[in-house]
Amino acid sequence: MTANWIADPVFWCIAMPALAVSGLLAQMIMSLFRCCGAFKIQGKAIQLKWWMIPATAVLCGLLWLFAVLSVFL
Repeated sequence: MTANWIADPVFWCIAMPALAVSGLLAQMIMSLFRCCGAFKIQGKAIQLKWWMIPATAVLCGLLWLFAVLSVFL
């Protein structure tokens, strides 16, 4: 692990999409507690399907794993 991993642009190129997917996942989970079960992307309401939350969770986990591996390797 390098001492200046926070300033590494490779880390941020991987971490920024991971942050975006994390926010999307949180929005999807919070929409489960609303009456319509829809979340918004760019102002457009999208109805949740059964596979969306598990697929987003797997993608989020993989992106964060790659971000952590880029720091340690």
